[in-house]
Amino acid sequence: MRVGINVTPLYSGHKLRGIGYYTKNLLDYLRKEANIEVSEFTKLSEIKDVDLIHYPWFDLYFRTLPIIKPFPAIVTIHDVIPMLFAEKYPVGIKGRINFYFQKLALNNCKFVLTDSYASKKDIQKHLRIEEKKVIVIPLAADPKFKILKDPEIFRIKKKYNLAEKFVLYAGDANWIKNLPFLIDSFRELINNEHFKEVKLVLVGGVFLKNVENINHPELESLKEVNRKIRDFHLESHIVRPGYIDDNELAAFYNLATVYVQPSLYEGFGLPVLQAFACGTPVISSSAGSLPEIGGKAALYFAPSDLKKFVSLLTEVLQDKSLRNKLSKLGFEQVDKFSWEKTAKQTAEVYKQVISNS
Repeated sequence: MRVGINVTPLYSGHKLRGIGYYTKNLLDYLRKEANIEVSEFTKLSEIKDVDLIHYPWFDLYFRTLPIIKPFPAIVTIHDVIPMLFAEKYPVGIKGRINFYFQKLALNNCKFVLTDSYASKKDIQKHLRIEEKKVIVIPLAADPKFKILKDPEIFRIKKKYNLAEKFVLYAGDANWIKNLPFLIDSFRELINNEHFKEVKLVLVGGVFLKNVENINHPELESLKEVNRKIRDFHLESHIVRPGYIDDNELAAFYNLATVYVQPSLYEGFGLPVLQAFACGTPVISSSAGSLPEIGGKAALYFAPSDLKKFVSLLTEVLQDKSLRNKLSKLGFEQVDKFSWEKTAKQTAEVYKQVISNS
């Protein structure tokens, strides 16, 4: 079975984001599958003799999928968040034109893969793709995310001067991540005398960017976060280490008292699984796919319910037995996901395409 996979995300701005992560891991694990020969390409002209092609990402408002395809094709659509919150993602005339052609290009794809049942429901509704064509194949945490030995985590703790107790968030800072809400909640938490020494750690290169003089709608949430940190005088309570690699991030998870995912919506929510794999208790919003991914291992709140979120933070920070319980449940939950499973399920779709072509 010869499969061509478009690897453009590995050479674009997606490289360090979820789409790049998915593309790289899918390639690595498909190469371990028997009877699959993988060919990488960025242009269709580079592919000559394959049984099918796989586009591991789909942009709603840019031309990422060709209408004319020389081989049977499948595409992965991770989510349609810009359609769910259209007022926050203005696309303009060019975007609407591109969307028309992207929808046209979907028509002759054999299957659409997606990461969660929440995303499948959205794809069916907003892109009007029939149910049987949309197949859910979950992602997984990288094996680097695991319980680490003391020398390594102590080295990271010293390097970044991390507190004994801290709340961790890792990821982007766009509107959907709901980070102004997180800052408001953290401020409320440390107003409590018992938690004044607790720190908030925000991991991601975006948190060190100077964005104040850049006029772009996707930066407005980050500007609000920065403004709240200044206005609330939280600078000494918040740690922003910038971009760190996965090995160091695994140590941050190991050291964190609790990981939080306050998002207004997620098509998957990979950091939740990364936290579970490191034994970190998780408090998550109940939006989108997050309850589907977290199962019974996380504690949930509505993404606008500040009082509930602060109450859960208080409970987890105070109660070591609860943290131990959540950690145990997290290990059980993350074991349900693996890149071996993702690759095998994807390979099964490839076989179905080839047998029906």
